[in-house]
Amino acid sequence: MLRVLAGATGVLLVLSGVSSSQAQSVDGLVKKIRDTKSLTIGHRETSIPHSYIDNNQKVVGYSIELCLKIAEALRQELGLPDLEIKYVPVNIQNRMALVSNGTVDLECGSTVNTLARQRQVDFTLVPFIAADRVMVKKDSGIKEVEDLNGKVAAVPQASTSEKVLSQLAEAKKLNIKVNQIRDHADALIAVESGRVDAYVTDDIILYGLATKARERGSLIVVGRALSYAPYGIMIQKNNPTLLLVANRTLARLFRSGELQSIYGQWFDQVGFPLTDEMKHAIALQAFPE
Repeated sequence: MLRVLAGATGVLLVLSGVSSSQAQSVDGLVKKIRDTKSLTIGHRETSIPHSYIDNNQKVVGYSIELCLKIAEALRQELGLPDLEIKYVPVNIQNRMALVSNGTVDLECGSTVNTLARQRQVDFTLVPFIAADRVMVKKDSGIKEVEDLNGKVAAVPQASTSEKVLSQLAEAKKLNIKVNQIRDHADALIAVESGRVDAYVTDDIILYGLATKARERGSLIVVGRALSYAPYGIMIQKNNPTLLLVANRTLARLFRSGELQSIYGQWFDQVGFPLTDEMKHAIALQAFPE
């Protein structure tokens, strides 16, 4: 709970210190949104259940639904009832760059908020908390990260998971060959084909991937939590109006209990119930108006 408090401290400064009228005069994204009458959402293609393309080729997911709530609030804030929503696919490698250069206005995926990343982008309140874990074949015999000694594990490129696994391997003197994978869909194929023994990344991503296995129940998520990974929606730095609207929207969802309903809609389908840590995060971030 204290970790969530630390992560939200900077957000409180925005909520308490920036008025909407002040921000609109200096906020570059607001001018662009007004001029184009559109909001561009950066989405992932396989980050189930956060942000992905479903069988009908529609962009859906928990993060997407939250961003659409933010878009509706922005329509009212800016007086743009006809605000158009545009979607741009992003991946692990380019997501931060596309936010930083203004190609996308909101990155609605599964990105961990870290202090290093805050140098390049701003993050909203924490709508989800993940932890690195291990996905393996059910018959692999692997139960914990220590069982990867002498084996091959994949991690996403440019992710926090690579650092987590490397530090653990060094601390515990584990001989783990670490392969970087371009995206989650590639990792699924790598584990199923036996090219790697395990995939290490955020647990909710692993639960979602396991549902896409060719043989139902053949992939499982194992082991203890290896990290603390608070997610956030990314926004280009120095755009306090959009950040304020986003945080106000999320805080209202936290206060009303609607967030829990949205959470259940997306996470129950992959067998990932509301965690105690997330319950604490919701209570802590239910800021009053």
